[in-house]
Amino acid sequence: MPKITPSNAPTAVATAVFTVPAETVWAYRLDFANLPAYNPDVSGVTRVADGVAGDVGGVHGPGARYTFGLSDPRQPGVTHPIELWIEEAVSPTLVTAAMSGGSDAYEEFVVRPLNGGGSEATLTLWVTLPDGLSDEVVAAAAAGSLASISKELRLMQQNLEGTAAPGAS
Repeated sequence: MPKITPSNAPTAVATAVFTVPAETVWAYRLDFANLPAYNPDVSGVTRVADGVAGDVGGVHGPGARYTFGLSDPRQPGVTHPIELWIEEAVSPTLVTAAMSGGSDAYEEFVVRPLNGGGSEATLTLWVTLPDGLSDEVVAAAAAGSLASISKELRLMQQNLEGTAAPGAS
């Protein structure tokens, strides 16, 4: 059953412009085995279930499930087990995923083709925080989420555009 986008305001939203086509950006995000390449807090990604055969994205599409470890920046040396599953995929414009582990989260990754062959990607993240947290803790969680997804998009851009290493073309 597809998950409905949360009705509450997102925790964080980040956008990046890519020089590569929307199809390239979309396919890269859809395969969460790529996650450690653009999120250094992630390790040990394993696809534990394939997406629905014949569906958009194939083995990486809706129904695909991944497990991985997520480092906790507040607790050096601590890694939380996370499970992520693909909710929806629309080629080449949308990937939605839900996560559970340290806290529950939902994300939408929207890619928009641009004139000239490039694309713009927007990553919107909703994190479910426990009730009763102070405004300061909620604000800190939102700031941390924004920093994390902004870094993901920046590293994804570097990887896809070949600008991550000196001398890359």
